Amino acid sequence: MRYPNHARLRAHRRILLIAGAAAALAVTAPLGTSAAWADSGSLAPVSCQPNLPAGENQAVVLQVYARAVADGADARVMTATFEAAWVESHFNNCSNGTGTSVGVFQQLSSYGSVAQRENVAAATDAFVARAENVDRVSGPNVTPGQIAQQVQKSANPARYDQQQGTAAALQSTYAVVNGGGTRMIGAGAYLDVSSAGQVYAWNSRYLGGSPGGNTGRFTDAAVTPGEAGYWLLDASGQIYAYGNAPYLGGGAAGHTGDIIALAATPDGRGYAMLSASGQVYAYGDALYYGGSPAGFSGEFTDMEMTPSGHGYWLLTSSGQVYAYGDASYYGGSPTGFSKAIVAMSPTPDGRGYVLVSKTGQVYPYGDAGYHGGSPAGVSGDIADISYTPGAGYLLISTTGQHYAYGDAPFLGNPVNAAVPF
Repeated sequence: MRYPNHARLRAHRRILLIAGAAAALAVTAPLGTSAAWADSGSLAPVSCQPNLPAGENQAVVLQVYARAVADGADARVMTATFEAAWVESHFNNCSNGTGTSVGVFQQLSSYGSVAQRENVAAATDAFVARAENVDRVSGPNVTPGQIAQQVQKSANPARYDQQQGTAAALQSTYAVVNGGGTRMIGAGAYLDVSSAGQVYAWNSRYLGGSPGGNTGRFTDAAVTPGEAGYWLLDASGQIYAYGNAPYLGGGAAGHTGDIIALAATPDGRGYAMLSASGQVYAYGDALYYGGSPAGFSGEFTDMEMTPSGHGYWLLTSSGQVYAYGDASYYGGSPTGFSKAIVAMSPTPDGRGYVLVSKTGQVYPYGDAGYHGGSPAGVSGDIADISYTPGAGYLLISTTGQHYAYGDAPFLGNPVNAAVPF
């Protein structure tokens, strides 16, 4: 999620997004694997008779979670969604079930054609819409399992609540809930930010943190040119400026899901924010080149600006990379990763990038080098990666442990910090 400081700059004044052709902006179509990935064998229907598959299909879980986020599911509806998907199919896209039911939620023909019900995104949208209607008219004591039951109308109404623990574990495994993470500042320094906005400066300047009155989760941060200031970003899109970092506005009105990343222009006078559902908001001298790509799978987890400031990359938890403006697509959607892809970081010249999973698997593309990964003994999950100005990168876990590879330095770990990072 982090870029060397000369191109990871954060500021804070919102400008309204200019949409469509009237914007007169050269928008580059997103490059990646979106719809092709979503329609690939990873989400293809499978037989669920005579018994359900024993385990979940990772791609299906990521897609269900992403659609529920995009649909604005609250905590109860999200849990109901996970309970129903596990009970009905173990998070598999079933080609058969009881009677005429098919898909991840074993939906009947009243939900649409077989093709619609076997489309994981469409099936999730249909379930969430019905669950949200139940949630709106239900009292506070109605459980997620009872919401699921009112949607599914099962002959065994207690079975959804019985799987609440499994649903919670699956959400914890596949959802990406990180703090501000880490970013390299030159060759021998880095800055960490916890979910409470605590700032830990290693061989760099501490200028403040833990802003009063904020009760949200901090999700990103960046350093100004010259390392004399930085900005902290929270999940609602608010930015807190320290040192010589100018406050340029924020809020990102109308977003769905948390605001999870911030990518700045090289002069520090503009930036773009990204929501978990792929919405992009441009501020200051940053330009809007596109966002909300169709057919993505997983939730969006990161955004990075090109060295010129005239383009950016978006990343999803399934590892899809979308390139806009002058950003080049070098690859993505790695195979064999576990849980979710949580962050990316470009190389200093912007001609490559690395992706990292929750378990610390590192995937290099373009001119990025592989220097190691998958550290042993991690407490929590890996939360972030930051490429050095040279040939290396730094990982940080949700509990604040650092793992240095290549020429990245290890300078220490935060103590007594709020988690996650």
